[in-house]
Amino acid sequence: MIDKAIRHEGIDSRALLTCFIKRLPLMLTLAVTGAVIGSGLNLILAFVDLASPMYVSETEYYIDFADGRYEARDYYNAYTWNDVIAADKLILCGVMDMLGDGYDRETVKNMINAEILSDVRYLTVTVKGADAETVDKVQKALRVSLEHFGTVMDEFDCIYLIDDLGIKKAQARFFYWRAALLGALALLSIGIFGLAFRFCLGDCVYTKDDVRKYFGLPAYGLLYADKNDADGRQEKMLAEALMSVSGEDGRLVFADASDGRIAKEFIIKLGELKLLDDKICMEAFDRKSGSGVRETIFVIPFGVPCRQRVEDEINQLELLGFKVKGAVLAEADKGWTRLYFGR
Repeated sequence: MIDKAIRHEGIDSRALLTCFIKRLPLMLTLAVTGAVIGSGLNLILAFVDLASPMYVSETEYYIDFADGRYEARDYYNAYTWNDVIAADKLILCGVMDMLGDGYDRETVKNMINAEILSDVRYLTVTVKGADAETVDKVQKALRVSLEHFGTVMDEFDCIYLIDDLGIKKAQARFFYWRAALLGALALLSIGIFGLAFRFCLGDCVYTKDDVRKYFGLPAYGLLYADKNDADGRQEKMLAEALMSVSGEDGRLVFADASDGRIAKEFIIKLGELKLLDDKICMEAFDRKSGSGVRETIFVIPFGVPCRQRVEDEINQLELLGFKVKGAVLAEADKGWTRLYFGR
């Protein structure tokens, strides 16, 4: 029976890296697809904005800090002005008083965005809304409140308007690089996580060491899905190992977990290489007839989620009295294998 304790061995980091390298084209495709999706969603939002236009008022204020109160610059900075405007009674409450009834405090607060772009003495305030008249009223009320705030607070000598760009219709951004980048990162992250998760499950067999680790069987070698070479290193190693275990009768019986399909394909490819002695007879295992066979070699497909099925089949064969003396890998990716061995 297969020793279940072998499952607790660590992952093969080289094999994981090789899987990532081989999947780079797929990862790049996912990133490009994500960028297209992100840009597409942004384009849809841009058309929505065109259907319901927004108006923007942008003004710039100069903040004249009081002498000896330079520590105030640490508080009134690029990260705090939005909180100051929203929380301070002298500013937002003053705006609401001037606007009068009919205006919602939360709506007005969300219309206002304040930021320091470079120097802490220059405050840029943007008011954005669906109605140009409302935007104008909020902007004017906010100007009065900010200037009043600068005169009553000890930290300032004054705050005054230095630039008013007027009210303009907000321009829809048909392409926004952040949306494209976010989409690319999202799909790329999903792809990387999916690949790593699948690999860490250990349900795929990539190397001869995986055969030993997962099933506790000797690994006799591998054949590639294509471009097998009679002079190739892996092909010669496989032939040497199989000839050494062929026994006195020169018979090699191959079993698999796919009703003999993979085993038959493996036998055909190995026979085409003409690496084994002519006296050696290869055949696919037939459980129904048995043909007097007591020992088999299991054929495991490369890179296919099949570990549980293979384990189940090997256990079943052994319960029926057939001995699985070793295993081989079939349909291996030649490029993957060369990368794994650093060639």
